[in-house]
Amino acid sequence: MDIKTGFMALVLATSTAIAGVSMAKAGTVDGSVTYLQRIAVPPGARLLVELRDVSLADAPSKLLTAQDYDLSAVPFDYSLSFADSDIVDNLSYAVSARITLDGTLLFITDTTYPVLTRGAGHRVDMIVKPVPTAASGSADMQLDNTSWNLIELNGAAVDKGRDPGIVFAMDGQFSTSAGCNRFMGQAQLNGSEISFPDRLAGTLMACAPGLDVQENDFLAALAKVKSIERQGPLMQMLAEDGSVLMVLTLGR
Repeated sequence: MDIKTGFMALVLATSTAIAGVSMAKAGTVDGSVTYLQRIAVPPGARLLVELRDVSLADAPSKLLTAQDYDLSAVPFDYSLSFADSDIVDNLSYAVSARITLDGTLLFITDTTYPVLTRGAGHRVDMIVKPVPTAASGSADMQLDNTSWNLIELNGAAVDKGRDPGIVFAMDGQFSTSAGCNRFMGQAQLNGSEISFPDRLAGTLMACAPGLDVQENDFLAALAKVKSIERQGPLMQMLAEDGSVLMVLTLGR
């Protein structure tokens, strides 16, 4: 082999090695995140997905990579990129997810989702669970002087009208709107139980097409509300059988 041929062979071998390193340098873990509750994702929610080294049971896990997303609906597809040099075959790795709204934790994974090593793959579909709010003595303690935006009614997203929602004053006094007329009254509160009066004082404006139906559906649902469940800035109003009548988010 002459000098020229040897040099070219060396260049080719070096190029191949570099290409091999580049190809092996990056990997991905992907999948989806969802929850089982039949409620819409509140506007402004965010999803954080993390890949961690969880090899040591008696030490904090080591964060390898994370990705933050604007969350508009579930299921939501995620993808995490990592350097292959960070992965060791005899160590253990897992992914996790959490959903927050204005810094308040709403949902989080409560189980380990292994990936990459020890027989685990590169794709994981995760289910996040709701985070319970610390118990409060009564519903009025949760509701006094708060404003709530209506985002879901009878299982459908609400995006019509002018600021549909409920504003609570003190001791169950409230005003409410489904996007057209404004109503007011006095709710009865007892712990997590709540009920609204059948008749409400309010304005009698003609509503735009679509808003009249939404208003009638809202008032009918309001009359059926028997209890509330609150997870930080997210609140569900429930019928006597536990079905979700409406979902609201805390106003900003």
